[in-house]
Amino acid sequence: MALVDSALRAIRAHGAGVTVEEIAVASATSKTVIYRYFTDRNGLYLAVADKVASNILTEVRPRFSSLRSGGVEGMVRGLAEAYVGLVDRDPEIYLFVMNRPPGLPAGAGDPATGIADRIAIELAEAIGEEQRDRGTSGGGVQPLSFGIVGFIRAATGQWLAAGANAHLPREELVQLITSTFTPVVTATIEGVTTTLVPA
Repeated sequence: MALVDSALRAIRAHGAGVTVEEIAVASATSKTVIYRYFTDRNGLYLAVADKVASNILTEVRPRFSSLRSGGVEGMVRGLAEAYVGLVDRDPEIYLFVMNRPPGLPAGAGDPATGIADRIAIELAEAIGEEQRDRGTSGGGVQPLSFGIVGFIRAATGQWLAAGANAHLPREELVQLITSTFTPVVTATIEGVTTTLVPA
């Protein structure tokens, strides 16, 4: 939808605290038209969050197929690069989506968590499919997948918030994620019980 695309441009220009009026100007329309389409700011937030979720999944999905071509390390690195890269390129939009409006109805859920959950479900499916191809099983694929995506989300959020104070280049954050989770994903696919910290 053109109005959502205009809202994204306004967020990039004015930051995560963008006003409906600024979005209306970016859309070359009025606040009345914005509210007619989205009812209120919460509706606008949900529409933007849904668009961002689609963009993230479009970027992330191809990385799961790299289990076939690049192995586990390539898949984990690709997932980290896709997520961290999107946040690095569009920090204000990420902050907009991560800051759930306080007035959002409880039944609307948490779109930010929903995005992470959707990625985790698809990651679990990719790992499970690889297990089936190898004739292995077990390893808590679902909790592992949700844990990996949760770690990436939390680590990336902290990295973004720290800004220049982080003293951690983007590539090093990606490497941290890759080196942390490649061994445990490999062990899970092979049906081996392992821990993140060697005995």
